[in-house]
Amino acid sequence: MHNLAILALDDFEHYSSTESLSMGGATGVIKSILPYLSAERIFLLGITSVRENLYKVIPYHANIFIIPVIYTPPETVIPVRILAIWYSRKINSILKKHHITSVYSHAEEISFWLKPGITILYHMHGGANAIVKAKNRYLRLAFIQRLWEYVRSRNIKKATRVIAIDAFCYDIAEKQKAGPKTMLIPNFVDTGIFYEDETPSPVIQHIKGEILLFVGRIEEVKGLELFADTLIEMNRRDPGSWTGVLVGRGTYQPVIEKYIREKSASDQFFFAGPVFRQDELRKIYSRASILMISSHFEGIPMVILEALACQTPVMATNVGGIKKLVADNATCFVNDSRDPVQFADIAAGIMKNREKKHPAVRFSSKEASVIINEILSK
Repeated sequence: MHNLAILALDDFEHYSSTESLSMGGATGVIKSILPYLSAERIFLLGITSVRENLYKVIPYHANIFIIPVIYTPPETVIPVRILAIWYSRKINSILKKHHITSVYSHAEEISFWLKPGITILYHMHGGANAIVKAKNRYLRLAFIQRLWEYVRSRNIKKATRVIAIDAFCYDIAEKQKAGPKTMLIPNFVDTGIFYEDETPSPVIQHIKGEILLFVGRIEEVKGLELFADTLIEMNRRDPGSWTGVLVGRGTYQPVIEKYIREKSASDQFFFAGPVFRQDELRKIYSRASILMISSHFEGIPMVILEALACQTPVMATNVGGIKKLVADNATCFVNDSRDPVQFADIAAGIMKNREKKHPAVRFSSKEASVIINEILSK
């Protein structure tokens, strides 16, 4: 039996806590696949805000251990991706020390430094350049975007196998002549955790009527102005019936709150903050009438798969692999336009057919784990 390392820009120490630094697609994928991975010992290599914990082995659960390898000081202005490249220079000595022979990477910046001789499974979480909509606008400079593309290309070339979550990712791998070792596997969800649950959630139990839901990081790339405008249009047609609930946190929250205030619509929205407990998220998804993805860039968002598993319909902008791999015009609807009127029309159609039961979610982590375990055990 082998020892396995999972690499991610995640705060594994506070994985299910409000103190967590993590929230995003890779976090959801790792949480959903972790119970199904087979290894003698599994090491979660991520970030920490506590300097004393850097490189420390912290027991997590049974045969799973946390080793923070990136220090992100509180209130730092240095982006975590830059810190990751700097601190990850020691990654090979850490793997050697703990006899790790297989790596499952969700972070290009950490696995950039990996040397040959081990099994590397590189999980691409989206085809778009991660720097294009960086929080720090200075990072969006063209030469830094090219540098990040170089980091990604190094990951693709050195990987034993590559997981592409959509056709865009697959095309990028093919251009690197990595097509034969690349598998198209959409993101997956643990259906043992996400399912329809009618238990009331204390987070939103005060809300009456219908809920248009957003779950994720509150950042510019999420295009939340469209989410706000759609909700306002839905209430214009059916006054007082809808509340826009935003679950998450991020640097763009003051901007979107100001945008909503300027439209005199603050009473139509509720910012719930981040919710890290998956059983609580399940209740929120189940209570919501519709989940909306308003992003400018995505891969295949985990929140779509989680919502569908909870029998909650989804409407989304045409980003990433949503249209090709998830949209079916029965449970998931994609709109090519960023027109809130059109999204309100889609919502009206969804509500008209709301009594229809959805088929089971198609992307199960248990099924995906069979392929992933086979790769990592070689």
